[in-house]
Amino acid sequence: MSETEITFTSGDVTLYGSLRVPAVGDTPVPAVLLLAGSGPTDRNGDSVLLPGPIGTLRHLADILEINGFASLRYDKLGSGLTGLGPYQVEDVADLGFSTFIDAARDGLQFLADQPGIDPERVYVVGHSEGALIALSLAHAGEPVAGLALLEPLAVRLLDLLTAQIDAQLDAVVAAGQLPVQVADELRVALTGAVESLRADGTLSERLPEPLRNAGLVPTNAKALAEEDALDPRMLAAQIDSALPVLTTVSDKDIQLRVEDVDALDDALVHTKLTSLRLRNANHVLKDIGDQQSTGADYIADLPYSAEFTDGFEAWLRGL
Repeated sequence: MSETEITFTSGDVTLYGSLRVPAVGDTPVPAVLLLAGSGPTDRNGDSVLLPGPIGTLRHLADILEINGFASLRYDKLGSGLTGLGPYQVEDVADLGFSTFIDAARDGLQFLADQPGIDPERVYVVGHSEGALIALSLAHAGEPVAGLALLEPLAVRLLDLLTAQIDAQLDAVVAAGQLPVQVADELRVALTGAVESLRADGTLSERLPEPLRNAGLVPTNAKALAEEDALDPRMLAAQIDSALPVLTTVSDKDIQLRVEDVDALDDALVHTKLTSLRLRNANHVLKDIGDQQSTGADYIADLPYSAEFTDGFEAWLRGL
């Protein structure tokens, strides 16, 4: 198998990516579209916001290759060779979450159209926020043969963000690093920001700095509001019951709550569902052993989780 540099278009954007197709004679092969998580994340799962490689999507492509699947992964808008495409920095506020869904839809079609690909066996594997995009494609009736939702966003975005910020505030208050009164003021401001986004898709420019540092800035308002409007459980409950679906969640994933993914599974119970529960993987599927994840381990030179790889390969063999 060789990896080919490709481009495909979505609206005004040219997206750059990598295509792998097994050489197996005249027999068309199944294929997987790989979707990265949030932020400026490239085709390999690496982020410009972190000072080192992560490699999760590249690892997934390797697993797929070993198991006879073609794959397409690409640099999201804002990352890698794709960059901002035809847009300027000041245009970002006008780009909604639908831009990323549209890119995934066009990538799915591009993959299905490639020589050697069986268009009836094209699957979507989404990591983190990418899982929400995968669900959106299936919910919209796109020609998806199955889904893998890896460490998925399992509740509405602003509900998850609120839970994460609440937990962080609890921790710094307990450590004596922040007065209770200041934490309470931040919670009130956060509640107001969520209400504003859900009411009219806007954010104040005067939010406290910790909330702005969490991404609650006017430039992100449109994308945040559009993403939050997508409830993963509602989407999941309405996808085709014939679809094979894999979900994973790890006890040590600091970006998710296991109970949220359990609830997502409840919404997927009508599908051909496989639930994979991991013990020692972090959010980017690296094995951190007995340690707790801090986020710094995302870029550490650690092996990927064998628990995940074994379970994922077993699911692939059953497709």
